[in-house]
Amino acid sequence: MVELTLNIFSAVNFSVLSIFLFFRRSNSITNRIFALIIFCPALNFINNIFIWEGWIYSFPHTLFFSFATAQLYAPLVYIYVNLFIGKKTKIFNPLFAFTLFIILLDFYFWWEFSQFPLKQKIIYLTGLTTYNYPWQMNTINGLFVIAEFIYFTASLINVFRFSKIVKEFYSEEDEIKLRYIKKFIILIFSLNSFLIVVYAILPTPSVEYIFLPLFLNIIYLYILYNAFKHSALFSYNEFQHFARKIEPVALVEKNIHNPGKISKSNYHLKQELGDQLYSKVLKHLIEKKPYLDPNYHIEDLAQELKIRKHHLSFVINSRFQKSFFELVNTYRIEEAKEKLKNDSGCHSVDAIGYDVGFNTKSAFYRAFKKHTNLTPAQFCKIVKSEQSLK
Repeated sequence: MVELTLNIFSAVNFSVLSIFLFFRRSNSITNRIFALIIFCPALNFINNIFIWEGWIYSFPHTLFFSFATAQLYAPLVYIYVNLFIGKKTKIFNPLFAFTLFIILLDFYFWWEFSQFPLKQKIIYLTGLTTYNYPWQMNTINGLFVIAEFIYFTASLINVFRFSKIVKEFYSEEDEIKLRYIKKFIILIFSLNSFLIVVYAILPTPSVEYIFLPLFLNIIYLYILYNAFKHSALFSYNEFQHFARKIEPVALVEKNIHNPGKISKSNYHLKQELGDQLYSKVLKHLIEKKPYLDPNYHIEDLAQELKIRKHHLSFVINSRFQKSFFELVNTYRIEEAKEKLKNDSGCHSVDAIGYDVGFNTKSAFYRAFKKHTNLTPAQFCKIVKSEQSLK
């Protein structure tokens, strides 16, 4: 049967992945949380196997146990995202209270089921594979999907707030795994939105036993691929270093009323001082070319120029009309264009990207396309054709 085969494959796949992630050497908290995120649906798939094999009649309490553990999925995603953006997760959180309510309701249904006579229990369990799906379980599923939507919406908002602040501090998104965590939460949010629709239009058994395992396998394999691609599976020491790196951004977000408007300073510099700082920054960038350092931060520029960081940020925002991230990448791309023009045959495009301060090939290509509306290869062709006409 398709349903049974799909759930056996999913249970094995997710269990192996979670064990691999949880028990890595010198492991980080992010890997262990990710492992638990994956293990939650694995328990659900194991429960599905019990249902389809008929073992649920001998072990009916596994149904309620799997529904209870499933409620931990959304809070774990929320905590995982917060770790990547340096946001502390408070224990006394209204979202956690909602999750606790759902778990307690599941326990109540568990107790209620235990009071049923044998015949009613059989009817109840038989309904798990038919159109007579128990209303109690439909209630838990509905609350579960609503809770997911709330958790994932909150996480999505936090990530995009964080991304706005990041551009004031760092010259490279990949350095702080921003692209990875954006992809992660967008995919999770999209999956949840899809489930809301299919739960509304399809029978619950079709969603539980076919659509859910199928799409979870596809999405989590893609997420795991991106985790490796962006080097987001940290060792313990790597995560400690990462946490220290994003700490300045987390402190800024904590101390401002509206993180979305970080670029709009609520103070002004005198015209003369602003002009002096603008000239100082411009001269330093042109003469010293500090942006060639792939790990260049706004703190570095502030120290080099002996300027207060908030003054520097204000000047960059108001005079250059850019974030620090955009300013540095503008100079990197201009440097790359000059190198491409002078490079014989334009054969070392990727190497030039690294030379001008980009950590990855993909970051260089994205920035180049954004600033020139051309890929490096297209730019090279134009340069070559212009040179041949001379």
